[in-house]
Amino acid sequence: MNAASNSRVFWGRPSVLVFWSIITAAIAFFLSFELLPLPQGVTPLSVMTFEQGSEPSLQIRLPDNWRSHPERPNELAVYRAQFDDQDRRKETWAVYIPSHSGQVQVTVNGLKLTGGGFFSGELSADQNAPYFAPISPSVMEKKSNTIDITLQPGGLLVGFLSQVYVGPAEQLRGSFDWYYSRAVRLPVLVVFWQLLLAALLFLLWISRRSEKAALYCAIMMLMSSVHGIPVFLPSSIDVSETVTQLGYVMNFWLSVLGLLFVCELTGRHLPLKIRYFLLVPAAATVAFVVLPENLFRYFDLAVVVPFSQIIVVWILFILVRSAIWEKRWDASILLISIIGACALVVHDSLIIMNVLDDSNILHFRTVYILILPALSIVFFQRLTESMNQVDSLVSTLEDRIEQKERQLRETYEQRQVLEGRQALNDERQRIMRDVHDGLGGQLMSIIAMATSRDTKPDAIEESARAALEDLRTMIYSLGINEDITGLLGTFRERAEQQLALQGIELEWNMIEIPPIEGLTPSAALNVMRIMQEAVTNAAKHSGAKGVKIGFRLIAGEVEKLRIEIEDNGCGISQRDTSGHGLENMAQRTAAIDGELEVDPLREGTLVSLTIPTKFKTQSQVKPT
Repeated sequence: MNAASNSRVFWGRPSVLVFWSIITAAIAFFLSFELLPLPQGVTPLSVMTFEQGSEPSLQIRLPDNWRSHPERPNELAVYRAQFDDQDRRKETWAVYIPSHSGQVQVTVNGLKLTGGGFFSGELSADQNAPYFAPISPSVMEKKSNTIDITLQPGGLLVGFLSQVYVGPAEQLRGSFDWYYSRAVRLPVLVVFWQLLLAALLFLLWISRRSEKAALYCAIMMLMSSVHGIPVFLPSSIDVSETVTQLGYVMNFWLSVLGLLFVCELTGRHLPLKIRYFLLVPAAATVAFVVLPENLFRYFDLAVVVPFSQIIVVWILFILVRSAIWEKRWDASILLISIIGACALVVHDSLIIMNVLDDSNILHFRTVYILILPALSIVFFQRLTESMNQVDSLVSTLEDRIEQKERQLRETYEQRQVLEGRQALNDERQRIMRDVHDGLGGQLMSIIAMATSRDTKPDAIEESARAALEDLRTMIYSLGINEDITGLLGTFRERAEQQLALQGIELEWNMIEIPPIEGLTPSAALNVMRIMQEAVTNAAKHSGAKGVKIGFRLIAGEVEKLRIEIEDNGCGISQRDTSGHGLENMAQRTAAIDGELEVDPLREGTLVSLTIPTKFKTQSQVKPT
């Protein structure tokens, strides 16, 4: 099952998408119309004087939105007011500003206050962070106190100052904590989430290089987190302007990377190569660095903004098509989250355009609070699908392996049956051949000797006994099952009787012989006949007084059994090697893949037969 089919399966659960839509809409609505609590029991300083440069001071009412006064220059200004402390108590007082833009510096009776909270000093522009600073009791006058607020405008909001509260610190702390969590801790959480997700996606891409969507998304997370860098730095390090400009540069790339990510996620192909899409943001980056600010603004309006808008529309078209027409679950989740994020972007745009003149809370640092969960769910689902596919593949392979094993077992059993039939047929043919060539010839010889008047009865008896012993050897060989010791015991009994009639003593040196794998009756019979031929030659032709038969194992890659038959007779001459006996012994040795050596000694002859302890298959052994 591929990713597209899995997505369609999840589309069949509309409750999941409805639930996600409700959550996204609720978060977007709450952030757009949130009303954070203000201090209770402390009257704000709603009226202050405004001084800027050489212009005369003005009485203004707070909140003061500079976007409503385009005549004001983008320069430093001072807000001043008087407050009384007629009911002064021993508790510490503080100055609390719920919201402002730009950088502020507060003095009370000429003494500069140190801001509290996450920042230790001046705040970066457009942080939307509240200001809270305690006032030392030694600074406070009994009746009239002067507070000066110096505001250096900056950022997209230019300048903004909310109402100012001066009162007991304990009464102001609760509201400050709410605003501080919303303006500082929430962006910190979002940036941390972005960096964590980027790290995890990089690890995923390193492990699975085919997962390019993870790579594009990781780069997007890193670039989009640039805006939140100031919240991790002490405010004494003035990097706000640098980071803001760097954020503009990064925004050039986010639209292109978003297009690459969406195409990779939905399995679409771009009409051009990727490098051509990167040319415009690369050119914009160079222009941002090289061109003067005025020229770059024209370039931005003429090239960058239209380009970004086209890419964003393209991305939305792909997501809508994938979510609605193709019914992809991952595209649906992303589309819902992006629509919610666009609502927050519209909210910020209305504030920047001064449509919402009394609002100062921007969401450009927290807009990813809607997108990050969707991305996390999408990649978790893709990882789950990959694991399911692996499990399915493993299960399929196991079934196929089991099927192949079953087929192999059936084939092996059939082969064993066929080999058994072939072996049985070979044994029948061998027995027939042995009976015809060996026993049959001996019986014909006995019959001829019996019909001849010149034949002595002893000769007939000897030939009959030889035929009987040959028949017994054939019968004993049929009971062989990888154990040759029983047949060797029978051979020893016969050899002792045969040699005793000639006055020859037999010395038998036996060892423990392991089972001989693959030993067939035919091979065992060949071994016995080779030994019988060697003993018979020693008894008839050597004139020996004794015969020694010994056994030993020879180590090697394949262990072998060596049988040595040695007599102390007159030895074997070159003339004797041309007889039929030695030729038959050589043929039988070759049939069992053995080695035969006949060596003359100073007194006697040594016949050595070496056979493997692991024979070839029956089809490879040549019957004799």
